[in-house]
Amino acid sequence: MKNRMPKFVRLLLTAALLAAVALISLYSIYRIWEKPPEKNETPLEAKAMSPIGEEGSPEPTPSPATPEPVAEGGVYTLLLVGNDDGNGNTDTLLLCRLDTRAHSLHLVSIPRDTLVNADWEVRKVNAVYWGDRLQGGNGIDALRRHIRMLTGFEPDSYAVLDLEDLIRAVDLLGGVDFEVPMAMNYDDPTQNLHIHLQPGLQHLSGEQVMGLCRYRSGYASGDLGRIEMQQQFLRACLEQFTELGRVPNLMKVAEYLAGALDTDLTAANMAWYARQALLCREDLRFETLPTESAMVHNYSYAVVKLRDWLGMLNESLNPSDREITASDLDVVYRGEQGYTGTQELRGSWYYSWTPPAPAPAAPVPVPVQTAAPTPGPQIITVVPGGTPTPAEAETPAVVVPEESPKPEDDWIAAVVVD
Repeated sequence: MKNRMPKFVRLLLTAALLAAVALISLYSIYRIWEKPPEKNETPLEAKAMSPIGEEGSPEPTPSPATPEPVAEGGVYTLLLVGNDDGNGNTDTLLLCRLDTRAHSLHLVSIPRDTLVNADWEVRKVNAVYWGDRLQGGNGIDALRRHIRMLTGFEPDSYAVLDLEDLIRAVDLLGGVDFEVPMAMNYDDPTQNLHIHLQPGLQHLSGEQVMGLCRYRSGYASGDLGRIEMQQQFLRACLEQFTELGRVPNLMKVAEYLAGALDTDLTAANMAWYARQALLCREDLRFETLPTESAMVHNYSYAVVKLRDWLGMLNESLNPSDREITASDLDVVYRGEQGYTGTQELRGSWYYSWTPPAPAPAAPVPVPVQTAAPTPGPQIITVVPGGTPTPAEAETPAVVVPEESPKPEDDWIAAVVVD
């Protein structure tokens, strides 16, 4: 009689087989569900994102004679925007280049104070999105246009993340492990912003991640210090999830963000980006647009270092096989003769403006000095004591004034003899 496998062993094997089949099925369904975003096949062609002219109307952009071919391999560009200062300004701008064949992910942060070629009062890139919304636009078209002016190409996709969306997304992930490098304490009741983080490795909630990403008062370099911290956090997240081999609750997070964000990505696109990013651990690079600090028109700006920026563009971001040159850009930079642009400067008067001289202070009245009257002769009466002897009588009496005379005074001595 043959030995039969115990019943509970057969049940375990059956359950394991069913679980494996279910996982394979789910993974197959997931792979069918996830989908890459549409790719711009002519990334250096302006298309509809023409620059704004002096009067605010789009200028016609000539179509190139031949379309620019995209580099071989799956190259995708994504603009990530963080609306994170509580006032509508987009203080976090991150431009990403993903190569799915080389498994490389390069991310470049654009400082919020970057000077853009525009014709309005505050010419910072972080004011473009909300400024356009206040003028009746949708915000993102104006921002994408200025990003193309800075980079020479139009990103394939975009996503604008608000503070509440960031908090919710991190909480849906179940939190994130991160080593906070220093104590972060900041309170601003006007924004209902309260940041209190202690140094050390800890499991951060969505609210804590929001504070980590917004904190900047303790950095000597200000906004650049905050950018560096945000980059460290993103790197830690990707490394953490790569070690896990998955992103917790990925589908749930993607579905939430697709419905909540200002974006042209679907939940399937987001899931695809997340899975592709996990494959890029060996070639994951974070950089920041090279700028120099300057005061222009009484505002603090980050002015593009044109030569350094062109090198970074072509090495880390360019999605085309054609080199990006200065003629592809529309940026303001500082040349030998002062501020200039790769295209015509808009509102060039702005860069030669000097603040008006302060009004002179009212003169302090000087009191009139009245000359002291010239003193007249002073009479000193000296009364010798006692009766003079005959010898003393022949000798002039000694003058003993009540106050010692000064050389400049006139003195008349009246001698009275008893």
